[in-house]
Amino acid sequence: MKRIFLSLAVVVMLTACGNDRSQQSAGQTEMNHDADEHEHEGTASTTMSNASMDGPIRKSDKAAAILDSYLAIKNALASDNSAEAATSGEAMVKAFASFDRASLDAKRQSDYDEIVEDAREHAEHIGENSGKIDHQREHFDLLSKDMMELVSVVGSDRTLYLDHCPMYNDNKGADWLSVSERIENPYYGSKMLTCGSMKNEIVPQ
Repeated sequence: MKRIFLSLAVVVMLTACGNDRSQQSAGQTEMNHDADEHEHEGTASTTMSNASMDGPIRKSDKAAAILDSYLAIKNALASDNSAEAATSGEAMVKAFASFDRASLDAKRQSDYDEIVEDAREHAEHIGENSGKIDHQREHFDLLSKDMMELVSVVGSDRTLYLDHCPMYNDNKGADWLSVSERIENPYYGSKMLTCGSMKNEIVPQ
């Protein structure tokens, strides 16, 4: 009986992912620029609005090392490589420590400090939990929310894509940032690597 339930669950998951891809090809070339207020709650079930990603993103390489380590975590999780995700999480903690916050104006320093306090904790959890990839993915979901806010504050040195997995968090969904238009899902890895859709292209100006 358990096998039957598991099989049905897989079918439902794949169907949901297939529906999401169909919607993407049918009409997701339009960007969604809702002006809804974004409230960040520190729970895995928090739904992230696109508000913090609306408007122009500054062209800046100030956070390049932080972004590099985040993307390395994403790639490791998409490859089901928990050990590499942990190594990249540790690198991200170091990148936060070496960031020159004095290069930001007072308002951006305040915003940066608030975001990084939370983001560092998630990077630390990822770094300390090699071999526990489900736990790492939970923290990556929250870290991704922080990174979206961070990019809106300090800018980016490259074009980014805001991608969405419709099924993670019991079908509540989860987002992540990528530098490729190709979907490589960090929340399910090889189980459903291409499940998801691109919500937005973020081009620094």
